[in-house]
Amino acid sequence: MIRPGQFLLYPLSYLILYCHLSSAYLYPQATCSTCLPNPIAETYPYNITGVINSTFSVILLPLPYARSLLPSQFTNSILTNAYHRFNIPPDVYPLVIETSIDHDIRYNNTPAVADFSAFRTTFPFIDLLGDGYSNFRYTGFIYLPPDNIPAINGSQGYGYTVLPAYFNPADAPYKFATRTGKAIISAVYRTSDPPKHSRLVASTRFRPTQSSSIPLSFYKNITNQPLFGNKSSVCDNMMSFWNTSVTTGNYEPQPLIGDVVLTPPMVPRRRVWSGIQGVKAQRAFLEVNYLPCETLKGYQGTGEGDSG
Repeated sequence: MIRPGQFLLYPLSYLILYCHLSSAYLYPQATCSTCLPNPIAETYPYNITGVINSTFSVILLPLPYARSLLPSQFTNSILTNAYHRFNIPPDVYPLVIETSIDHDIRYNNTPAVADFSAFRTTFPFIDLLGDGYSNFRYTGFIYLPPDNIPAINGSQGYGYTVLPAYFNPADAPYKFATRTGKAIISAVYRTSDPPKHSRLVASTRFRPTQSSSIPLSFYKNITNQPLFGNKSSVCDNMMSFWNTSVTTGNYEPQPLIGDVVLTPPMVPRRRVWSGIQGVKAQRAFLEVNYLPCETLKGYQGTGEGDSG
């Protein structure tokens, strides 16, 4: 666990990445009217920190179908025993859909990167190192605004396939809107702007619900698993804090239920899922990029109570 006052030493590639990302203020993508300020920037001044405002959804896929969506070298690398404790049956796999806005990203307590939206599928509980217990998250595809060159370059550094998309509205991944008397989160992602010349690539639509069979500890766990892409030797050490002022009290996570639409190449053909459980949450994060994945063996998150 990283404690206040501690800092991490970055490899040269990370420092170069930071210089590139700093120029992202030339490419503002979203103004998040419902996002809160970064609560840990002063605590960890020598690290990249920020707030991620997300709508997560969990699609429980038949295990053979889930394996077919993974690269061939990982089809037998799902640690099924690792997620059974989260009330997920053994014959299915929890594909995670995340629509998000990265907000108030800081280094040395000064703005580092402009707010931007993203849409991705992630495959948690992957045995990347082949040790039978270290959990990693795989991302193959990510949708980003096509003019955010720094974010695109940073994602491609992990081997993610970056796909262009326009987010409408820009802060829809997190903002509730009231329509026909019901609070909803509705977002549409298209290949171009204006919409009449574009193709739908994904959409999400959620409403609040009172409870969920998937516990909050599941989301705490997966958001603290290191991320990797098709360059499986380098990992993104993303540490999520679920115990700060942006996630507690009046800002506790909200259970959701709704619909998800995905299209190729994220899935082989267009699919619509209904009655999908999820959560609306914002969380502080601390990130270290481009670490050798083997250095994250046995990674357990930020500490007891945070990693689930």
